[in-house]
Amino acid sequence: KIVRPGQLWAMSLSAMVRLTALACATNPASALAPGGRSLVGGAFRVASAPAASASTAAASAAASAAAGYDNGRFAGRYALGKNLPPVKAKNGFRFARTDGEVRVLGGACSEVLSGPNLAELLRPGFELEVRAMEALRRGEPAESLSVHTSTGVPLQLEQFLAALGPHLPSKSGDWCVNLQAEGASAVHAAIDMALQMSGADLGSPSARTRVACGSSSYHGPASTSPGGGTPLGAQAKGLTHPVRYPVPSPFLRWRGEDEAAFHARMLADFNAYLDEYGHEVGVLLVEPQWGSSVAAMPWPPALLRDYISAAKARGIAVIADEIMCGLGRHGAEPAAGGTGCFLSECWDLQPDILTFGKGIGGGAGHLLSGAVVLEGASKLQGGPAGTAYQSHTYAGSSARALANGAALLASLEKWRPSVRAIEAAVAPIAAELNEASGGAVLAHGQGALWGGLFAHPDPQARTAANLEFKRLCAEARVLPYFVPVGGFMLTPRYDDDPDVYGAAVRDMADCALQAARSMGWAPSALLPVSKPAPRES
Repeated sequence: KIVRPGQLWAMSLSAMVRLTALACATNPASALAPGGRSLVGGAFRVASAPAASASTAAASAAASAAAGYDNGRFAGRYALGKNLPPVKAKNGFRFARTDGEVRVLGGACSEVLSGPNLAELLRPGFELEVRAMEALRRGEPAESLSVHTSTGVPLQLEQFLAALGPHLPSKSGDWCVNLQAEGASAVHAAIDMALQMSGADLGSPSARTRVACGSSSYHGPASTSPGGGTPLGAQAKGLTHPVRYPVPSPFLRWRGEDEAAFHARMLADFNAYLDEYGHEVGVLLVEPQWGSSVAAMPWPPALLRDYISAAKARGIAVIADEIMCGLGRHGAEPAAGGTGCFLSECWDLQPDILTFGKGIGGGAGHLLSGAVVLEGASKLQGGPAGTAYQSHTYAGSSARALANGAALLASLEKWRPSVRAIEAAVAPIAAELNEASGGAVLAHGQGALWGGLFAHPDPQARTAANLEFKRLCAEARVLPYFVPVGGFMLTPRYDDDPDVYGAAVRDMADCALQAARSMGWAPSALLPVSKPAPRES
């Protein structure tokens, strides 16, 4: 139910896993799908698990040589020597890399539009930069492209604020926004403002300054951000509470437990968590639709409302982290009078603060993110700082990023039909994958945010499946967003062609199915887990 310091959230299930007798089937095709069916082109075909390629090492060496740069010198997203090849050009979700074309199905919600639609969104900022460059070339005063936060703000800030306001589920209109450059900083700023708005003496030994995160959660790089693992130790997490609260992820459900019973148990366990730790907690972080920690699975809306109400009843501020699902990606129906920009509005969650991420820049790398105080900005104004302490030299100071964000917000509502068309294309493929895998893959999602998990309770088993899945995807030239928990996420652009994107998703689904079959998991070994035996008194 909880995760202690120094444990990866997935490993918190290890005790439960040991209580379950896990058997492996010797015939993966018969165990996981009658007839050994696999997804291809909208139909099924008979397939057997592929043998491990003997040329894997050679292919890896060739890929490194094709990178075109000394990737052993670059300590980037991946380990030294294992970074991906350069991207030369992009056409929607088709990326031309130095090792050939790849169909990029993921990308963690960083891109929203492409082609002519992206060009139109970028046009005001581009024209600004052209004017500035010409003025600089002539040695004349040039329009500002960025401003150090200690010297002023860009002119485009007013335009951005005017575009943001109509999308906010603020009942009082007493809102404010703190701007950052990426999601993790936006979350830190949200926590910062929530604690200040409490009005408490934050320096007191009894101050409720801890941040509660779900047992499955991600709010930024695991090294120092709330949620995720603790690779540098629990102390590096700062205010994050060392014990995680229970969430309704597939990893905590018991075999034979219906949905209503599962949700009731999770809510009871959450209230027990608040009973024990609520006196320490000042902030609760929630993700209305999970990102990588549960591979884009949406929360049950009614249950999430119950969690939020329980926390707020105890004086705990609630932050809805919508960096993944916000800006209309969720595709849900807007509330009456709303725009559907944020899932918090559509589901009437009523958090105190919400966050948005880099997707607001449209997808061209002009970085912008933010944390919005929905009610009580006047409280923050009267606090010790009157703003978030979390800031830096160029936080929300890019003129082009602000112009891009304003343009996206102004056009956001017109993209809802496109998001729903993508959902209509992906949803049946996810359903077919679930059925064909016999429960070995759990695919789910909504709108333009989908994902899937390898449904084995043992993290090492999921890791093995993920490695095989990556190999198969590389051969098929498809690249979803691989999630560390074992599985994938799909984050299409809102204007991707649903049929063309759907065809690529089918190729990826076949890879996931083949990877699951190759593991030889018996149906009895899959999630949900068996109910733990009662402890002896």
